[in-house]
Amino acid sequence: MRRLGPTKYSPRLRLSENEHERGAVSVIVAFLLVVLLGFAALAVDVGAMYSEKAQLQNGADASALAIASDCAQGACGDVFATGRAYANGNANDDSSGIQSITFPDTTTVRVETNARDASTGADHFSLYFARAMGFNETEIDASAEAAWGAPSAGNTLPWTISQCVFEQFLSPSQLSELNSTGSFTGDPTATPILMRYDKNTPDYPGCVAQNGYNPGGFGWLETTGSGCTADIDIAATVEGQPGNNFPNEADCVALLASFMDEPALIPLFTTATGNGGNAIYSLTGFAAFQVTAYKFGGGSSVSSDPPPAGCSRNCRGIEGFFTRYVSLAEGMTLSGSVPDFGVTSVSLSG
Repeated sequence: MRRLGPTKYSPRLRLSENEHERGAVSVIVAFLLVVLLGFAALAVDVGAMYSEKAQLQNGADASALAIASDCAQGACGDVFATGRAYANGNANDDSSGIQSITFPDTTTVRVETNARDASTGADHFSLYFARAMGFNETEIDASAEAAWGAPSAGNTLPWTISQCVFEQFLSPSQLSELNSTGSFTGDPTATPILMRYDKNTPDYPGCVAQNGYNPGGFGWLETTGSGCTADIDIAATVEGQPGNNFPNEADCVALLASFMDEPALIPLFTTATGNGGNAIYSLTGFAAFQVTAYKFGGGSSVSSDPPPAGCSRNCRGIEGFFTRYVSLAEGMTLSGSVPDFGVTSVSLSG
């Protein structure tokens, strides 16, 4: 039988198969390029979106706190100017939008921010690799709420002063306003005073002898945590601590350096019972006391340099003046039922 050899058409058949394979590879490569662009969009665009969201949230938080701080001092001012300044200041490109600034109640502000294109001013976030899939831009926003009011609980210096003594530094009109509304306008009289908490505690006219301190109490409160400060809750009575020296541990001595940086929140008491370590103080609110000098013990490590004027030898005392203060410290609890003795706490609430 005659063997048939390759026909003249065989090479064309093989060439057609190669062309088909090359076409399939091209389709696969094109598909993979789309997938790779998608991954690039995820890696670059989504990452940039998360970064923008974080900047917007920082701007919303900062704007809400700044506006609340202004309102706490009695004048909210131009809230949109304040909001824009802090929103833009927290953006890497110095450009963020303010969607709205509202007041859900009389002591709360809500700020809503949005992404803004720095080059065009349009309220959107421009995408890059995602444009290959038809997505040119997206909207990103953030919001924050801040509240202000008189604090009812917090961690502070373990020492208390009679409310009666504080009232000596209010004008008659301020005292009348405090008694009728639970707050007062203006600042207390900034007369420097030396609050001694030893046996030579001075009396103030109209106040209980020894300013309400019972024998051996000296106004010291039972410390908590590290032993240098006290967790104070106005809703509860507070136990006293015997002795008249500030704790002398190394971390407590280091804490003293910060006492004069800003006003200290001092709890005010109305009545005290018991003596020494059995003393119980009924608290009513917080006042702000700017410490200018102190002498907590005989050693130089627990006294300012110089010590309070007129406080030498066995004297123990804190020198300073009452003032008005807006606190941004974390951990403070706000309450609408606590009298405002010049201290307002501001914190993020939502």
